[in-house]
Amino acid sequence: MTKMKILVLDAFTNGSEAARAFIQRQGWTETDCEFVFCGTHSNIFKRLTEGPAYAVVPIRNSIAGEVTEVTKLLDGFRGMGYDLQEQDQLDLQINHCLLAPQHVSRAEELQRVMSHEKAMEQCGKYLNSIGITPDRRSKRDSTGNAAKAVAKLGPNVKIGAIAPKVAAEEYKLKILAERIQDVLDNKTRFVLLQNEATVRQVVVGIIGINGRFGTMLREFFEQLGCTVIGSDRDKPTDFTNEQIVVKSDVVLFSLSIKRTVEVIQSLAPLSREDQLWMDVTSVKQPAVKAMLQSKAQVVGLHPMFRPDVPFDGQTIVACLVHLTMQHWKTWVVNVLTATRARIKWSTPAEHDGYMTTVQVIPHLANLTSALLITEAGVSVSESLAFTSPFYRVMFSLMGRLVSQSPDLYTSIVIENPETVSMLERRIAIEQRLLEMIRRKDRDAFEVLFKQANEHFGPVVTKEANELFMRILGVLSTLYGKNSVILEFSKVQSRPGLLERISKVFSQHQINLTGINSVTLDGQRLQFTISFEQERESEEVCRALAEIEKCHDLRAKIIAG
Repeated sequence: MTKMKILVLDAFTNGSEAARAFIQRQGWTETDCEFVFCGTHSNIFKRLTEGPAYAVVPIRNSIAGEVTEVTKLLDGFRGMGYDLQEQDQLDLQINHCLLAPQHVSRAEELQRVMSHEKAMEQCGKYLNSIGITPDRRSKRDSTGNAAKAVAKLGPNVKIGAIAPKVAAEEYKLKILAERIQDVLDNKTRFVLLQNEATVRQVVVGIIGINGRFGTMLREFFEQLGCTVIGSDRDKPTDFTNEQIVVKSDVVLFSLSIKRTVEVIQSLAPLSREDQLWMDVTSVKQPAVKAMLQSKAQVVGLHPMFRPDVPFDGQTIVACLVHLTMQHWKTWVVNVLTATRARIKWSTPAEHDGYMTTVQVIPHLANLTSALLITEAGVSVSESLAFTSPFYRVMFSLMGRLVSQSPDLYTSIVIENPETVSMLERRIAIEQRLLEMIRRKDRDAFEVLFKQANEHFGPVVTKEANELFMRILGVLSTLYGKNSVILEFSKVQSRPGLLERISKVFSQHQINLTGINSVTLDGQRLQFTISFEQERESEEVCRALAEIEKCHDLRAKIIAG
């Protein structure tokens, strides 16, 4: 049985006490619930929008008034379409305690007090009375977090926390004073929010249903319980494009970039105000502009991954261009939630601008390099003999690009309205570099490096270097003397295959140090196996011979 997620700010807080009270009032048992401590209210709402869950948040205090941070977040997410229902509410009696390390004897000894901002507001008079003026008060994300921080302080530090009594018990802190709130009858109203994240079952019409993305989308919406119909010019169905628009609640365009605008414009007169139109092309402005000529609600989507890759963990860019009907807002955000992908909200212009950075310019860079090698007549195979494993990746990027259908990349580059200006800027930079190299101006060249380094910043460059080292680790496995690639056909791939391979190595007393797997062209499964012994050692050779000849394995052996 899947446990109900209860999202709260932190452990040993008034919010966690309210959560337990709600569990009792709803007739649930704590063993059926999973508490998720989110640290901040913004994180609570973020987690609440990621799938079915409950959340416990404060909305008003009898002394400090409305908890505006929470109410603004609630209004904002509801405005985006998230159906966050209030299931229950309660007024919890708040009894703030002043906690401190065991070596502190009196409240007046404290040099600073930390807690949640609202808690300190509710105890302002008391704090002033013990000499803790506003400049000696430190904000924390929660009262429980403040108590935990005080518990970790070193000896002789005189810092206290305002928190519930239960926090003192948990963190072994001394209670210097109880009920320190300015008004004894101090209550906070908590609400229990629920996000069911259910997708209303509607008729989804996919134009281009038999293409790679169309097929994936059909399976996805059918799994959500929607009725899916579709049309396709290349692999005709029982429906025309016009019939799809007439019969569907949602019309989804899954076409090549160059065809999308033309098809949308031809169908716009058939649109209805109660419909939702969406597209999944990788250039947003032209398609969105065409859909806005319809009467329908309009959303532009760009899944940033191949159609044969699962949604989970990937990125989908979402442009909510014309989405004024609340029921369609809710439907869209719940569909996006169901993908379990990371959603990047954007405008069409912002999307196309960034796509020049993450798609257009890298594609053009690889194409330019490939053309330079081609027109110079340089042997690619001979060049590979001079490379290290990492530089093979650069050649692989070029090779992968030129092996793909040119139609897709042509459209990505040519149809993006931002391509020309970005390419002109790149050409200008290359011209500057050319002049520096001609003049052998080392100083000017190094200045450009420093400018780029400063712009990327230490966080990005640190992550880049760490990723680089991880890639090198994988490459050393692929091309090292202590590894081998075992290739199987799709028919051979079955449960227990890897266990069977590992057993053979174990029988020959070979210690495995790493296993990586990849599926190629949907038909071949490859395991890269690394081990302590060298690949040419006697025991490894015996194990590989057995794997190659064994009737239930019959692997193709590929040296690194």
